[in-house]
Amino acid sequence: MAEIIEIQNSDNNSEWTPFVGDETTGLLRSKGFANTDGSLNEGGQRVLDEAYRIMQVCGDPNEPANNDTGIVIGYVQSGKTLSFTTLTALARDNNYRIVIIIAGTTTPLVNQSTERVKKDLRVNDRYGFEQKWTQIKNPRTQEDFDIITGALDQWADQTFPNDRCRTILITVMKNGSHLRNLTDLLSGIDLSGVPTLIIDDESDQASLNTRARWAARQGIDIEALTENQVSTIYRRITGLRNIFPHHTFLQYTATPQANLFINIVDRLSPNFIKLLTPGGDYIGGIQFFRENPNLIREIPLNTIPNMNEPPDALLDALRYFYLGVAAGMILEAYKLPGQHNRSMLIHPSRLQGDHTTFYGWVNTIKESWRRLLSGDDEDEKSDLLNAFRITYNDLQMTVPDLPSFDILTGNDLIHAIQYTPIVEVNSRRGATPQINWQDYYSWILVGGQSMDRGFTIEGLTVTYMPRNIGVGNVDTIQQRARFFGYKRSYLGYCRVFLDQVTIDAYTYIVEHEEDVRNRLVDFDINNKHLNDWDREAVLDQILNLTRANILYDDLDRDQFGNDWFRINAPHDTEEHIATNRNAVFEFLEPKSELFLQDEGHINRTEDQKHLVATIPMKDCLEHLLNKLKFTRESDSARYSSLRGIIKRYSEENPNGNCKVYLMSADSLIDWKRRIRRLNSHDEIQQLFQGRNPRTGEVIYPGDSEIKDENVLTIQIHMLNIRDTEYTDVSTLAIWVPESMSQDIIRQV
Repeated sequence: MAEIIEIQNSDNNSEWTPFVGDETTGLLRSKGFANTDGSLNEGGQRVLDEAYRIMQVCGDPNEPANNDTGIVIGYVQSGKTLSFTTLTALARDNNYRIVIIIAGTTTPLVNQSTERVKKDLRVNDRYGFEQKWTQIKNPRTQEDFDIITGALDQWADQTFPNDRCRTILITVMKNGSHLRNLTDLLSGIDLSGVPTLIIDDESDQASLNTRARWAARQGIDIEALTENQVSTIYRRITGLRNIFPHHTFLQYTATPQANLFINIVDRLSPNFIKLLTPGGDYIGGIQFFRENPNLIREIPLNTIPNMNEPPDALLDALRYFYLGVAAGMILEAYKLPGQHNRSMLIHPSRLQGDHTTFYGWVNTIKESWRRLLSGDDEDEKSDLLNAFRITYNDLQMTVPDLPSFDILTGNDLIHAIQYTPIVEVNSRRGATPQINWQDYYSWILVGGQSMDRGFTIEGLTVTYMPRNIGVGNVDTIQQRARFFGYKRSYLGYCRVFLDQVTIDAYTYIVEHEEDVRNRLVDFDINNKHLNDWDREAVLDQILNLTRANILYDDLDRDQFGNDWFRINAPHDTEEHIATNRNAVFEFLEPKSELFLQDEGHINRTEDQKHLVATIPMKDCLEHLLNKLKFTRESDSARYSSLRGIIKRYSEENPNGNCKVYLMSADSLIDWKRRIRRLNSHDEIQQLFQGRNPRTGEVIYPGDSEIKDENVLTIQIHMLNIRDTEYTDVSTLAIWVPESMSQDIIRQV
């Protein structure tokens, strides 16, 4: 009898209730998530809860058909693989017949994924009727066909017990030929009544239509694209999906920018979202770039182009690494808590020639330091140890109970230097080398793209990455952050060497990533359809969202901060003129006593005198800004973005206030209607009244100066528009201070 596991905070809106059986709980216990009494610990319960909620929005296996696309978003190296292996086990517990994992784009990554799921699902540990899986990699042969049909026949045989049936577990390379082979093989099988789960690992890589921008420029409707007008892997994935009457397609990624900003009618545009939360030992962008910026080291830009000799920053990075290795060896020797591996990553560029240069430098440095520390030249040895002492003093600031310098720089340091292999990880000599982590305690890896997405570096402590941000695509830069991961226990040993532009880029990416997740939380919790999500996010101007070729729609950028936002066409519809005017007075009337005349020159005209009050920002947002509707394209999107910025700022600063000015008003009753004209675009030609006089003594500084420089300021204007019938038109000008500045990118 399968054990019943309690699922915390279960979603009451789900249409079906998955069953948590022995396959799922057995996996989590085998991964070390069990308490002494056999129950799941906190980490295991978190993984199970999240997998359960994902399964809830996948297709009910008891229904005849399903065709959903979902996206599951985690952090870089935060446990996405464990999530989808747990989900795979849960699919087996709920009688899914087939699970397909579309793995990496290279053979090593496919092999890594295949072995990982085989180990996690204990495929090699069970025999006979205890075995619940039939695992196949890149199926294409008649033998593969026979194995699959035999397993499906057992499921279809009502006299054969379900608990003896095996779920077919397929891993396939994200490659046009392999995907076509799989589709051709399965096309010869009746798949009706075969609930299937398709997991696209690293789904933003290669899966999406890389000809989308081309199609848009050709004026081809996205719904009318033919097979010859889309990219190969995209075509193969959609072809694979088409043969399954009942399937859920799940996109797993830590960099969802491309998936979220493709056109919503695209065949791979997700309709639901689930967010993964990392365990307590996870260290990501927030921990490095916000909470522990002292672990980040700047590589001076003027040293990066100099390839004649190893940069000083590289020597510094190597000293941090070797001291950490020596300390780890001491911990291991005394059986104290340590890390099974210590590794260093050197990522100079994508060019193999640069890898070779750095590889040669590090080998030369290694041999030189080993010789000096082992030799009899006390002066040279002393100079080297003095350099190590400077590094040691800094390391001591972040590592509690660091062994003494004298102990650390004895034989253990010599051994750390001598017995740490240096590997060039690229295909220069043929196949990319595979790292057998158990062979050595410490490693130095030199390479580029081979160590980006999907490549796990065990025990990574020191990263030296002078590679620049290139065109600045967020997802590309983010995937290079191999220094993220579960490393809280040895965080103090970590150092990350980057140039200042890249440091800034990661800082902005952290803000962007958290902004995207915050915008999606409600869609996750309440299972809202992603078509209703506004495609916009915070993103600094130095960065691009993703590669342009997969985006059918254009992107716009808005900059808010240290500037005025104005409504261009408050008169767009007569209905909204009246609605907005009523909303303004409903907001102001209960607060009329708060407003006082602003200070100014004694000779100001009545038109240059205003009322002003300080009002809580949340009140202004909820009861004024959110009530006003502006429909002109030049206004609506930017106004929506600005309200989002104000909302997030007010949530972070719940006691924040703003200044509200009633322009040219002596009271709500005696509020002068300013006369404005329209330009050739049917927009307000000039909202602000200028300085008066233009030279000499300033009597009125101009509307643009009517603000508090450091506080959100809202000017409310009442207009009559010349040569039209539009009267009593309420409109806004909003000053966004530097402290609230944000750059927004959004889909047009």
